[in-house]
Amino acid sequence: MSWSKLPREVARADLLGFGYLGTLRRDGRPRLGPVETHVWEGRLLIGVMTRSLRARDLDRDPRCTLHSVVAELDSGEPELKLYCTAVAAELEPPGAWWKGRPACDARVYELGIDEASLVEWDLAGAKMTVTNWSPARGLRTARRPYP
Repeated sequence: MSWSKLPREVARADLLGFGYLGTLRRDGRPRLGPVETHVWEGRLLIGVMTRSLRARDLDRDPRCTLHSVVAELDSGEPELKLYCTAVAAELEPPGAWWKGRPACDARVYELGIDEASLVEWDLAGAKMTVTNWSPARGLRTARRPYP
């Protein structure tokens, strides 16, 4: 599913811009690294260096995970977790690091979203709210005490 069709309850573009991309290595172990993200024309895009291990991972197995950045311990920052399938794209949103570079320097992917999860924290009330979405189960929200 494209970003633009994701339910607004989990479509938090303000949590993107920079995130952590999880891919699968050839041996099945996870690989995690930072990535620049762009929501442009209703699509969620990432760019990786053509010769990077992440590009090889995505070309071999397009399943990936994108996690928003949490900058500080106990900050209460929300966490956006997207479970995706990467598809090659040729889009150049304004400000993207790959804009105007030759195709041999960067590989651009659109992330189709298979599932999404948003975790929000109420530190003062010691509660967390988890909103999950998937095409099969739809939108579900659960509140529970934390820790």
